[in-house]
Amino acid sequence: MKVKEVGRDIILIILSSIFIALAVNVFIMPNHLVSGGISGLAIMTNHFTAWSVGLLITLYNIPIMIWARKELNIRFITYTILAISLQSILLEYVNPTTYTNDPLLASIFGGILMGVGGGIIIRQSGSSGRIDVVGIVLRKRLGISIGTVSSLSNLFIIGMAALIFGLEPAMYSIISILVSGLSVDLVLKGLNTKLTAMIVSNYSHEIKDAIMNQLNRGVTLMHGRGGFQQIDKDVIFCVVNQFELARLKDLVLSIDAHAFMTISETTEVLGRFTEHSFLWKNNMQAPPEIIKE
Repeated sequence: MKVKEVGRDIILIILSSIFIALAVNVFIMPNHLVSGGISGLAIMTNHFTAWSVGLLITLYNIPIMIWARKELNIRFITYTILAISLQSILLEYVNPTTYTNDPLLASIFGGILMGVGGGIIIRQSGSSGRIDVVGIVLRKRLGISIGTVSSLSNLFIIGMAALIFGLEPAMYSIISILVSGLSVDLVLKGLNTKLTAMIVSNYSHEIKDAIMNQLNRGVTLMHGRGGFQQIDKDVIFCVVNQFELARLKDLVLSIDAHAFMTISETTEVLGRFTEHSFLWKNNMQAPPEIIKE
């Protein structure tokens, strides 16, 4: 890995750890809320002991990292340890004025900061000491999904929070955890969602030319055969962003009103996908992509 990339990752992990510290110290703990995962356990333990949340997060994560070390690669372990260490320190020293005027706003903005911070660390191939480390190992060893582990752990934490802090803070904590999850997804997917279109038409070459010339998007032509009429047809494969989808539909239907088209959300695109849009002013022609015929 290049030194420049490592430096960028470390800077982003530091920034995300600051977000998490602000979320806990400004919004979550002052309003008797809990976050999901290990930090939620640390907050509840702090309620009964004099130990700091940062120290408790570290103590809870040590056995987890030892248990999971054989299943995780060195980069993930290193970045996770760095993130946990930074959080433990920053939770002690990043402690500005708390916000307790409105618990609903506190739960929303606390969840946003937690989710953005956690999402940034995940994008750098690490973890903020969340329960997802346990989920990764259990998925590999037992086939249990990460989502199932996360849901069960959050259910346990919310139940404990209701007993410790009361029902209403626990309800606000649910909002915070949900907002945090949505924020993580937003960070991981980005604002510019990618969509994959599969188009079957008797006018595939005309549609291909329209997509390339008017949307500046590359396409792949795959040969297919109709199951009913047994007629050979070209299937158009194309990836666009969310702002280009409406234009793509208009182009296809203007050429072939009977075209068959499916749209699916794409989690990630690797390879040459130019981040341009026909909506941008002075958009330059994108370099042609590989077209298979």
